[in-house]
Amino acid sequence: MTTQRKPYVRTMTPTWWKKLGFYRFYMLREGTSVPAVWFSIVLIYGVFALKGGPESWAGFVGFLQNPLVLLINIVALLAAALHTKTWFDLAPKAANIVVNSEKMGPGPIVKALWAVTIVVTVIILAVALL
Repeated sequence: MTTQRKPYVRTMTPTWWKKLGFYRFYMLREGTSVPAVWFSIVLIYGVFALKGGPESWAGFVGFLQNPLVLLINIVALLAAALHTKTWFDLAPKAANIVVNSEKMGPGPIVKALWAVTIVVTVIILAVALL
């Protein structure tokens, strides 16, 4: 004779992520994908506007000057900065760098990543503005 056991089904409320700060930050970090999609669509729109000629490009620039679009782009920039920070904090955990028989701490790696980011940003801005 065999018995049927009822499987244990753990209840999961729709607000499970609101209970702990770690989960809230996780959801915020994962939510940065939405502004990234927005920025990707705007970038593709800009490429097609550039291909379309001067009138199309002027329309795209006018679109970018809309206050609502400007606000959404600022939110996208902040989301990208948060996403970058979390990835840079994760990088030392993935890299196992040994110097003089000792594992390197996360500080120099994170600082190097931010330094490279700042240098590349300055170069891109210099090329764009000069």
